[in-house]
Amino acid sequence: MDIKGLWTLVSAKGMDMKTFEVVWFPNDAIKAFPDDNFMKSLADAAFEIGDDFVKICNKVNIPEETPQEEIDAAVASGEVEKIDGDYFMSHSYGLKEEDGKFLIDSGETGTVFDEPINPWKVIEEEGNTLIVLDQYQIVRVGETPSVVRQAPKKEDKVITPEMQAAAGTYIGKYTKFVGDPETAKEEGEPFKLVLEADGTGTSYRNDLEIRIPEWSVEGENFKMTEKFLGTIDYTGKLSGNSLVTYNGDPENALTCSYVYEKE
Repeated sequence: MDIKGLWTLVSAKGMDMKTFEVVWFPNDAIKAFPDDNFMKSLADAAFEIGDDFVKICNKVNIPEETPQEEIDAAVASGEVEKIDGDYFMSHSYGLKEEDGKFLIDSGETGTVFDEPINPWKVIEEEGNTLIVLDQYQIVRVGETPSVVRQAPKKEDKVITPEMQAAAGTYIGKYTKFVGDPETAKEEGEPFKLVLEADGTGTSYRNDLEIRIPEWSVEGENFKMTEKFLGTIDYTGKLSGNSLVTYNGDPENALTCSYVYEKE
């Protein structure tokens, strides 16, 4: 595949501020973002691919009151580039071909387990689009993308009467290890759960506010997921106003259990 030429953005990766997950946003969604969203500048991004470079240009909205001489100086310095009457800030990356694959120099440095990071990343082909730096999906100017990357659609949560009844605030009584009942006598830092009727919630523990993207209850069987830096899945039992959750196998002696009482 000859990838030289001008390309335009199809989709880009960014943070979903509702779920705090990194997902793909189609260009139409990016264009609809508020002006103060940092991703908005990607909407009109242009990509030029040459023999040994990939240039990514992001459109710059220059305030009307900016003196023309300042604009001209920025263009002359190479900091800003003028393309078809619009101004762009650009950054070039190295490009090479090996074994029939195109690789882009990400510029990454450092080591992992004392091994140096390889900065050369494969440019993936997906239909008539390219995936660059695992960050941008692009299509050749004038073509319609055969596939558009976007966040997977989530099925609507089924909120049962049991969940509606279980929703509320649960105050932590104590924690203990499954294999050491004596630890239940120790008072720890205050903690609590707030379970919303829509199947989400918040866990307050160790001075942290931890998001709960989903929880459910069926009979006495309780399930919950916490998401903070990583993901922790809990199982447990809800009996009346008493809730016990486990952050692992309930039969494992080292599993920690959290005991709550509904407020």
